[in-house]
Amino acid sequence: MKYETYFKSYLKSIEATLEKVLPGDGIPPCRLHEAMRYAVFSGGKRFRPVLTLAACEASGGKVEQALYPAAAAELVHSYSLVHDDLPALDNDDLRRGVLTCHKQFGEAMAILAGDGLLTLAFQVLGLVADGAKVRALLAELSTASGSCGMIGGQVADLEAGKDLDLPMLDYISIHKTGKLIKASAVCGALAANAGKEVLQPMTKYGELVGMAFQTIDDLFDGDGYTKLMKPKELRDQARDLIAQAMRAIKPLGRKAQKLQAIAEFLIERIPRNHHVTVAR
Repeated sequence: MKYETYFKSYLKSIEATLEKVLPGDGIPPCRLHEAMRYAVFSGGKRFRPVLTLAACEASGGKVEQALYPAAAAELVHSYSLVHDDLPALDNDDLRRGVLTCHKQFGEAMAILAGDGLLTLAFQVLGLVADGAKVRALLAELSTASGSCGMIGGQVADLEAGKDLDLPMLDYISIHKTGKLIKASAVCGALAANAGKEVLQPMTKYGELVGMAFQTIDDLFDGDGYTKLMKPKELRDQARDLIAQAMRAIKPLGRKAQKLQAIAEFLIERIPRNHHVTVAR
């Protein structure tokens, strides 16, 4: 499956929504807004917002209902990359083949750009018309992004050092990467006003896809799980997680076709050889 071709309409709608909600670089403070836009529009597959839109349709909703939640998920992801790249954390010079935000705009402006993107994400969720839906979306995305979610995973990663074991790696993967991916799926279902009978399999699907995504990234990067597991074991683990994810959404029937396509895309991403540079 060619990801960009299959999800062409999704990607077009996501880019248009991000363009709509991000302040133009001519709006003061201009340099800050330029840095925020640089971080968001520097490439990437938009995996999380695509997942949100697919989850919404699989839950019986329409794409239009999930555009703001999808944009919010991508803004949170973009902020996290800006901060992860900073010298105090991963200290990376390049992201997706271009200079990282702090290398392009300076460390102070990158910190503020990340802050601006995170704040904007929740402002965007507030644009959803239904108040009860906004509360549910805010609770889901903020929990996934906060100290018991993505930030907590980052802290665990910092503190673990060389004393890594599989339970700690699982914790880091689930929180640092998996929580936001799971929230992206759940927010799509919430946008469609899904009930418990849909939210439960969607949550399970999101959790499994999040773990598979991180496993595959580790194979590419030669990091994380590759420190404790052999590449073949990791490839088998990724395939098993994806198979479980596809079984989880089987009760949703044909409406889940695009969620199945996302799972198939992940299978295609599994590298035959590990430690290959990848743009996330």
